[in-house]
Amino acid sequence: MRAEAMTAFAQPLETVERETPAPGPGEALVRISRAGLCHSDLHLHDGYFDLGDGKKAPANVPMPAVLGHEIEGELVALGPTTKGPAVGTRVAVYPWIGCGQCGVCKSGQQQLCAANRNLGLARWGGFADHVLVPDAGCLIELDDLPAGVGALAMCSGLTAYAALKKLGAPPAEQPIVLVGLGGVGLNGLSIAKALMPNPIIAVDIDPAKRAAALERGAAQAIDPNDGDAVKAFVKGSGGAAGAIDFVGAPQTLGVAMGAVRRGGRVVVVGLFGGAISLPIATLPLRELMLTGSFVGSLDDARALIALLRQGKVASPAMDERPLSAVNQAFADLRAGQVVGRVVFTP
Repeated sequence: MRAEAMTAFAQPLETVERETPAPGPGEALVRISRAGLCHSDLHLHDGYFDLGDGKKAPANVPMPAVLGHEIEGELVALGPTTKGPAVGTRVAVYPWIGCGQCGVCKSGQQQLCAANRNLGLARWGGFADHVLVPDAGCLIELDDLPAGVGALAMCSGLTAYAALKKLGAPPAEQPIVLVGLGGVGLNGLSIAKALMPNPIIAVDIDPAKRAAALERGAAQAIDPNDGDAVKAFVKGSGGAAGAIDFVGAPQTLGVAMGAVRRGGRVVVVGLFGGAISLPIATLPLRELMLTGSFVGSLDDARALIALLRQGKVASPAMDERPLSAVNQAFADLRAGQVVGRVVFTP
């Protein structure tokens, strides 16, 4: 088994080799064909998440670590007495694997399990040629989906899908604002276009990403640095029914909260970090709902794959690269030079 592993925080990943593991009871071994690079991988590589005001939450990743949680490939082995798809099946790997025993897991929300076995975090992930999956029930058959689509559905697509569900079903004429049109935001735009009749407003400081959003069906693309552009949108439309912040920074959250009408909903999924000062009275006076959303459940992942297989959601924008170029891809993503999602091939 060959992998690109993190052996120290903030240092280049290194090629490592070890014996390919054999799956035990309940487990599965997948030969990886595609693995996506998520912005969260950068935070894990840094070694912390920014909580604002100089505070940091350490990334508790055991070294050496193989990052990468957007994974698809071929099922090559199941553990003894383990039920799952037939060996040789193309599968996406749901990586947010809980303990399976706690109340959170039994409620269907294993992505929130405190004793998780998440791939690419607690366990070795997708920046390798194989991955050992601790629960074969987390494999989702892909059939003839284009290469890479299933991998990106497991975080980029899943995160957007679950966040959009939290907006409910606002009246069709009321816009939805998406802030940050990186890999997750562009994927969210495609999913929103498939699931919601509402006009989708894209907000991003990068003209290339705004152009990509318009190409994918956004009704309008706004540069938040362009004077009073957001205020003009609110004045002309009455404000959005909901907004999703795919960046998760003080500035982007401010844009999202400023773009919604009274009674609107704001969902934060990005992990860029920082802190905000929030006048508490604005929440009841505007009747705002402010919530976070962390990836999505296994049922959400299965539902999203079904939509993709039915052709109801456009394939995400992908920048395919060999896994050997992982360190350059990390640098490009940090520099904001990636439109869509980098997808590695082993």
